[in-house]
Order: sequence, then C-alpha cells, then structure tokens
Amino acid sequence: MEELPIIDTALIDKFVPIGHVIRRYLRGRVLGIEHIPDGPALLVGNHNAGITFLEPVLLGLAWHALKQGEDGFFYLAHDALMAIPGLGPLLAKGGAVRANHRNADAVFAAGRKVAVWPGGNYEAFRPWGQRHRVDFGGHRGFVRLALRNRVPIVPVMSLGGHEAYFVISRGERIAEWTGIKKHFRSESFPVFLGLPWGVGVGPLVHLPLPVRTMVEVGPPISVDAYPPEAASDDAVVQSLYEIVQETIQAMMDRQVALRRWGWKPRP
Repeated sequence: MEELPIIDTALIDKFVPIGHVIRRYLRGRVLGIEHIPDGPALLVGNHNAGITFLEPVLLGLAWHALKQGEDGFFYLAHDALMAIPGLGPLLAKGGAVRANHRNADAVFAAGRKVAVWPGGNYEAFRPWGQRHRVDFGGHRGFVRLALRNRVPIVPVMSLGGHEAYFVISRGERIAEWTGIKKHFRSESFPVFLGLPWGVGVGPLVHLPLPVRTMVEVGPPISVDAYPPEAASDDAVVQSLYEIVQETIQAMMDRQVALRRWGWKPRP
C-alpha cells in the first residue's frame, strides 16, 4: 500500500442509521469500548456468523459515536471481498484494507488502529456445537504483527451471531477437493441451515435471526516486554497467541454463563 486510504467519515455518517437498525434488530450491546487505547493498537477478535458477520458493525458504530468520526479503525479484509466490483471500493472507504502485513504496517506507522479476526473462515463457519468456542485455527500472524510494530493487542469478544444460524459442517474436505482452499485461501465450504436458503452450501450470506448480540472489549495486552525481534521467536509468539485466545475465551464463557442464567443486556 503506497499510502494510507482516507476513511470517508461523511459516507460512514450516511450508514449510521442503517447501523442503528441492525443494532435494534439484534438487540446489540457493546461493553468495554473505553478499553481501546489512544494511538496505534491491534484489535483482535473471534469471527462469528460466516459471511453475515454483523458484530463489527456494532463495534464500529459504538466507536464512531464515541470519537465523532475521528480515529476510525482500519479492518483487514479478505482479498475476495476487496475484489468484488462495487463492494470492494465501498469497504475501502469504510476503512477496509487487504489483509496483509504490509498494509497493517502502514496503518500502524500512521498511528492508527487495525482490527483483525485471525480465525477467518475456519472460525466463522465452525459447527453449531462449537459456537461458543474461540478458535483462531493456529493463525498466529497477528502476534508477529503486534510484536514487530510494538502495539498492544486489544481482545474483542463477539457473541450472538453464531447462534443466528446452524452450521452443520465446516466443509473442509469440500474446500480441499474443489480447490477452493488453494485458489481462494479458504479452509471452509460450509453446509448450514439458515434463512433464506433453508439448507445453504458454501460461503453464502444468510439472514440472521434476531438473536441477542453483544461485543465486549477487554483491557489491552501489552507486548512491551518483548523486542521487535521476538516476532521471529516461535515460543514467544505461541505464548502470546494462547494468552489472547484464552482471554477472549474467558470473556465468552463469562457472558454465555450470564445468558444461561437469564441476564439480559439492555438494547
């Protein structure tokens, strides 16, 4: 990326009413937004709900309201999304950049924040029985990114979207057999039950049920104890990877327990 794209705050303002409709439909709530620090930071979250991943909308809406359009996030997005005519340029105006370290480095160099969901399609299409499991699938690049740029990792937990449809299978064998894994960098070709398809096959957009949805932001995890060279130390990288994944899992477990006991967040 030769230069950092400019986030079109005027365009985002136009989409804010749609964001509020989504928030009301999902009875969405964002907790801990104050934990996001000033300056560069890497927001790392679990990936829910396949293609119809609306929790980032809730997070972005809350941050936009807090900062009045200033210091907007940049999001690392899959190449396939950014390549879609019409959609790719629109996402770019909202802060999406192609998911690679070079782009993230440029964002950090400009003193801005990057949000990433390292589990990707692997986590986004996890089966129903694993809907409350945080699983980055061994993708540790985000740790190396944080270490090399010496930015804190901010854990972000999303809950609800993966309860709004029923994933039968992640479809890893289908992705392998069809060449999707090789050509599109996708480890999944899911089979799921959801609207409007009934039975859906593949990474299709679905209409989510109005399941109560929430996002929780946790305190930043500092990497200041390590030099940038630690990005090449597998032991350090693995340790931080596990800390981040386990931190978000603990947040998930706590909120799931509250939901089971009948606690209902206000919309």
